[in-house]
Amino acid sequence: MKTTPNTSSRAVTGKLLAFSAIGAYFAVLFVGGLIVGDRMPVIAPNFIIYLNPLTYAIAWLVTAGILLAYGSISKAVVYKFTWVASLAFAIRNTVSGGSYFLAFAMCALAIGMTAACGWAIRTEPAGKKKGFTLSSVGGKITLGLIAVLMGGWILFLLLSAYLRYAGSPSTSTALYIQLMESLRSGFSFDTTLEFGESVSHLAAHISPIFLVYLPFYAVIPSPVTLMVLQTAAVCSAVIPLWMIARKKGLSPALSLLVCALLCTFPAVWCGAAGSFHEYALLLPLLLWLLWALETNRKILPWVFAGLILCVRETCAIHLFAVGLYHLITNRKACETDVSLQDRRAKGLWLMGLSFIYFTVAMILLTYVGKGTLITRFENVTGIYATDFGTLIRELIFNPAIALYEMLTEAKLHYLLCLLLPLGLLPLFSRKKAGLVFLLPLLLLNLLSDFPYHYNPDYPYSFGVAALGLYLTVEALATLSALPERAHLVKRLATAAVCCTLIIGGLRVAEYTPFLNDAQSGKDEAKTITRVLETVEDTASVSASGHLLASLAARDEIYTLSRNVETDYVVLDLREGWEIASEKSYTVEHYEKLGYTVVEKADGACVVLKKK
Repeated sequence: MKTTPNTSSRAVTGKLLAFSAIGAYFAVLFVGGLIVGDRMPVIAPNFIIYLNPLTYAIAWLVTAGILLAYGSISKAVVYKFTWVASLAFAIRNTVSGGSYFLAFAMCALAIGMTAACGWAIRTEPAGKKKGFTLSSVGGKITLGLIAVLMGGWILFLLLSAYLRYAGSPSTSTALYIQLMESLRSGFSFDTTLEFGESVSHLAAHISPIFLVYLPFYAVIPSPVTLMVLQTAAVCSAVIPLWMIARKKGLSPALSLLVCALLCTFPAVWCGAAGSFHEYALLLPLLLWLLWALETNRKILPWVFAGLILCVRETCAIHLFAVGLYHLITNRKACETDVSLQDRRAKGLWLMGLSFIYFTVAMILLTYVGKGTLITRFENVTGIYATDFGTLIRELIFNPAIALYEMLTEAKLHYLLCLLLPLGLLPLFSRKKAGLVFLLPLLLLNLLSDFPYHYNPDYPYSFGVAALGLYLTVEALATLSALPERAHLVKRLATAAVCCTLIIGGLRVAEYTPFLNDAQSGKDEAKTITRVLETVEDTASVSASGHLLASLAARDEIYTLSRNVETDYVVLDLREGWEIASEKSYTVEHYEKLGYTVVEKADGACVVLKKK
């Protein structure tokens, strides 16, 4: 005789498993975090040394899967999880010498996020009248506050790095500062940082989108202006995402939850805080385009499509994916006077426009400009490739190498860093047409061997982040429309919030040493500023990587490795800030070349002038 399982006993077992798993998980989080932070391998076995945020996220995902199987995730579990997570983060930061302010600010953020999650996933007993619900106006106000907090955090990181002379040694930020100065002073795209000579930036990338920033920069010509504009552009992406979510029928609470995921998505705020870059505009523009297509606007889709193509030539691949999705998706027209064929025709036109633009751009860059980005795919094409035709031929005749290059450990790590903060929600969309959004992810991020393309700390993830958030809305809207899937929606939303809190919280903790260093290095920064003021504004300069951005607003500036004879040379003398490619460029080296020291601050920097 078949027996019926004891429901009460199973519920108790599920809860015990839930709290035991969470307790064990955060014990690993706490111990592993201390070992990683202090580099003390003698405390534990070697495998614990390599614990990292991704490992923690995978552990939580497995735990969440077990909880889902037992049906034990509830509002109470979510709140208790948040308090445990907040406490663990606070202890970890405090014990390892982190910032008290950041630790408890992170706790407050986690509690606020969980409150929003509680509104979105709460369950009411049968027959009980629902209490307070989040209104549309309340959701918009809350969303505005979250976006402001996100913007403040991004801008704080950008300004801290810039004012502390601690920015990335890559030429990205400095290059675009020089570009904006060229546009302001002579309406020219000429730069010297890119190729070691005065050449138009359009010879490397077709990026006229910088003209959008020009009116603001012309009024206040400062790098700080550009950082404020980039922060505002990234934060503004919550507006079209909210409108898309509401258009698809999500409640204000669920819409707020998705937008909050955007604000705490590590690939978004880390990419925005890493450097000034034109790719930051791709996030809001893609979401505005998807909103315009969703609401069947007549003119706006073409306006946003044109702006996307102006960001960079490779953005045509994102536009192609959106057009293909709009072409093949099996949905009914939103308005009765618009046929499905007309909507699909719009997708076909977007595909054609992006394909033609990309082809023409590649031809121009190859034969008129300074070449394309084909060197970033040498892992597939080899070192002798000259154009994207070589890449396409390799993909057709040797697809195995492409598959091999996409499945490296670093790229799988990157893929999980994109999916886990969204709780794997994009995979639950019932519209299989959403798979076409993998196209830019595969071709631009996973296929390339350029490390910045598959690193969420750099802005090349903005395009796939926008498409992933759109698929998250699609999945929630699809599941919410099915009454039998209501509990699945709540559990998936819970998993998304938990994963975002874990990964985002740990990424915030990783910035603690940098921020502490920036706080304690104010006097050093003032000293460097005083020394750099001896460099004439109109003079040509060669400078160390970390100092490039502060000197970039001039006609001629070069990296030391270009070996260009300039009026001034500025060397970074800070201990631990050396760049491997610049170690041979010392004061003695330049004195032999006829330079003399103009101003020097030991342990800070030195300025040399050509005799």
